[in-house]
Amino acid sequence: MDQIAERVPVALAPLPPPEASPALERIRRPKRAEPPGAPAALIPLFYAALLFLAGIVLARYQYLRPSYLLAGLLPLAILAFCAIWKTPRLTWLPWLPIGAIWLVLGAWSAETEPAPAPDPVIAQLSDGLLRTVEGTVTGAGPLRSRDTIDEPLEDHELETLPEARGGEIQRVDLRLSSAEVVSDTSDAILTIPKTGTAKLRLSVVWPSLPGTAIRCGERLRVVVRILPPDTFHDPAVWSRATYLETQEISASASVLAARRDGNEPRLSLLSSSDENSATCLLDQARNAASARLQTLPALTRNLPRPLRATPEDAAMLTAVLTGDRTYLTHSLRAGFERTGCFHLVVVSGLHLAILAGGVFALTRRLRLSPLPATVLTIALSLAYALFTGFGIPVQRSFWMISLYLLGRLLYRNRSPLNVIGFATLCLAAVSPRSIFDASLQMTLLSVAAIAGIALPLLEGTLHARLQATRDLRLITLDTKLPPEITQFRVTTRLIARHLEAAASTRIAWQIFPFLLRSALRFGELVFVTLVVELALALPMAIYFHRITVYALPANLCILPLLALLLPVAMLLLLVLSLWPAAAIVPAGVCLSLLHLSVFLVRKLGSLSLGDLRIPDPASMQAGAAILLFVLALQLARGRALQRRLAFAALLLAVVIAVWPRQVDHPRDALLFEAIDVGQGDSLLLISPDGKTLLIDGGGLGFLSPAAHGAGSEFDVGEEVVSAVLWSRGICRLDAVALTHAHHDHMGGLPAILRNFHPRELWLGNNPPVAAYRELLQEASNLGVKTRKLHAGDEFTLGAIALRVLAPSASYRPGPQPANNDSLVLQARYQNTSILLAGDAEAPEEQSILGQTGLQSTLLKVGHHGSLTSTRPQFLSAVHPDWAVISCGRRNRFGHPREEILAELQAAHVRTFRTDTGGAACFLLDGKAVAADPMCSRKY
Repeated sequence: MDQIAERVPVALAPLPPPEASPALERIRRPKRAEPPGAPAALIPLFYAALLFLAGIVLARYQYLRPSYLLAGLLPLAILAFCAIWKTPRLTWLPWLPIGAIWLVLGAWSAETEPAPAPDPVIAQLSDGLLRTVEGTVTGAGPLRSRDTIDEPLEDHELETLPEARGGEIQRVDLRLSSAEVVSDTSDAILTIPKTGTAKLRLSVVWPSLPGTAIRCGERLRVVVRILPPDTFHDPAVWSRATYLETQEISASASVLAARRDGNEPRLSLLSSSDENSATCLLDQARNAASARLQTLPALTRNLPRPLRATPEDAAMLTAVLTGDRTYLTHSLRAGFERTGCFHLVVVSGLHLAILAGGVFALTRRLRLSPLPATVLTIALSLAYALFTGFGIPVQRSFWMISLYLLGRLLYRNRSPLNVIGFATLCLAAVSPRSIFDASLQMTLLSVAAIAGIALPLLEGTLHARLQATRDLRLITLDTKLPPEITQFRVTTRLIARHLEAAASTRIAWQIFPFLLRSALRFGELVFVTLVVELALALPMAIYFHRITVYALPANLCILPLLALLLPVAMLLLLVLSLWPAAAIVPAGVCLSLLHLSVFLVRKLGSLSLGDLRIPDPASMQAGAAILLFVLALQLARGRALQRRLAFAALLLAVVIAVWPRQVDHPRDALLFEAIDVGQGDSLLLISPDGKTLLIDGGGLGFLSPAAHGAGSEFDVGEEVVSAVLWSRGICRLDAVALTHAHHDHMGGLPAILRNFHPRELWLGNNPPVAAYRELLQEASNLGVKTRKLHAGDEFTLGAIALRVLAPSASYRPGPQPANNDSLVLQARYQNTSILLAGDAEAPEEQSILGQTGLQSTLLKVGHHGSLTSTRPQFLSAVHPDWAVISCGRRNRFGHPREEILAELQAAHVRTFRTDTGGAACFLLDGKAVAADPMCSRKY
């Protein structure tokens, strides 16, 4: 016991002072040397870019004379000089005139930028006459199956020919060198001056047997009808004509490769491809790569199912590697769109950023100095961008990456926001109009959110703790760290010592810190992804009308897989080109990553709550959201409380951006809109008290019935009708009515039901064909109540009194849908009314004539102005003051017929047509009707 009680004497001595350690600089929180009164002094180019962009936006909505703007720069410059001279210290005063200078410069650049316009020579030739033209191919797409093309043949008359069905189609860009000019007295071939805009988008239809594809650089002679591009003239609907103008395409045409006029073929090859321009060489290499990737299903057919390529897999890899999206199926696109990660499967700025980041990291790992590392990264990024077609989004991403890397050299990486501002200023100065492109906006918002919000918020939290996990045994570091970081190190060290006692030293001091750092890295990735998703809420609402609930987990899963998939896919393409037989191994790795990505996307996309559709935010909402985002950028660089407020400001910006706005309609009149859906019908009624009714959803667009096969993926309901409804702020419809089960009236309704979840679906009496049964099943799945209507039914929808005129209760349809199945309605508001005739023909019109009270202020002309409808007796009974005809431009049916137009003119009926005038709106205030052509009025 005495021995146990003995104590070993301990010599006490003062501890040595802590020594400085190189590791201290890595985990010390960076000092903030920001003067609170002048934040713009630290990132002047970022704030200059914001003001420059604001000037461009101002010029878009308000014309400002360029000469006045230029004259205003001188007094502003003098004022700025005086302010800096009088106030040498950094205060707000000098920044006001400097900011005004950048604002004026932005407006001036926007006002002086020439707008894209059709080439005047090509526009003059776009008269629909059959003429001979010659030119050189500047771009040739791959051959595609005729059944999978969702665009029409520009010459709709070709759709009626048997040889136009089936086979393959190829899109070709032809730079014209000569064209046949026909007049009343002459027919001559005239030379066209060589310009960059004298180009024609040519659709070449090859016969069912495979033909020889056209190649870039070849000279062709074709006999075609040159026509302006088909497009929908509705507010807020994507314009194909405007899109082609940005590619310097002024017109379009179609030709059947096997068709002949006597002994003369419609398509002749004048000379083979002898043009060795870089554009043609890249075009040929891209098409060859696409063809190689399409062989993957045959190459991997003997592999196990998880490693076997399907045509859909080949389409995805083709889109990712070459930028060719034409092989993507609608179901695959829809799954990625619903989860908010469609940008992952097509060449975009993300792919270029992954490549550039990987190359730059590798060069730094190889200890290259900054200058050669930057040059090599830019060179390889340019090569990849050119190979994928150098599309507009890729161009802007390349310039953003290049300018960012150059900015790092100039500013020595002091402020990422400053470098982003420098790149944005350069892009906006070169092309002010480009800032309205969705891809550029999303790229800028993403990088600004990461550099300006996510990284500053992580700086004192996860980043500091991540660095604190290193050198845990070095206790001397603790005294120099902030208290919360010191406490974190102490707690981590205690856990490591317990693990050392329970397990081993390696687990305690190596594996445990590694796992902890991995968890912190994952938390960092989650937070950065969350900030980016919140920042992109506004453009997602404006351009895609989506709140993607599962975008965060989807991107968290897909982004790491894409970072692995992209280099493996590039290796696969290289091996396929050099030694196809050896491509089995990289193909197996690539396909396993691809299948895992698609599986995750489809699982998340199948969840019904994961994809919520929302209308366009109002201008005030968008402006407030942008201001809150800029405020978050500023607050994120402040103290602890300001950083918390920065995240709150970002959340508030999202709430404002997605908050449903009021429906845009007059409060004292019934709004009636005939939507331009091409060859078809879609009509919108909004009562003064905001009740909404959509009658039909279009379906054919510009396609003929023969061309609108099961393989066609263009959806008028999604692309056109939904866009019109969202632009008015409609997020849910009160009712949808189907007049009859023809595709040009019913084809767009499934998308309408999914996007707007109407309370009721009104139906007449239709034959139970497959498409009609599918529509009823879709309504049942969505919980939409179906309501059968027949002649004599009367009811109200808000302030609108509705009356059913046909079909009668005793009507029985035939085995196939017919025009005389049409549900005919009369909508009345006080002393004004609309008669909605659907496609009712003479027999149904005759049955309606037995009823009273048919006189209406406005008539929706039946069957698109066909001779089978709007018979004189029916027109006399309705006796309208106004009429509107819904039909497609250059449709092959000849709608509307000249006889019907003459009949309406003789009856003094003021008539609008959607084929020539686009969408038309009418306001019925209960006393009279006021027309609003192109629906340009805001309420």
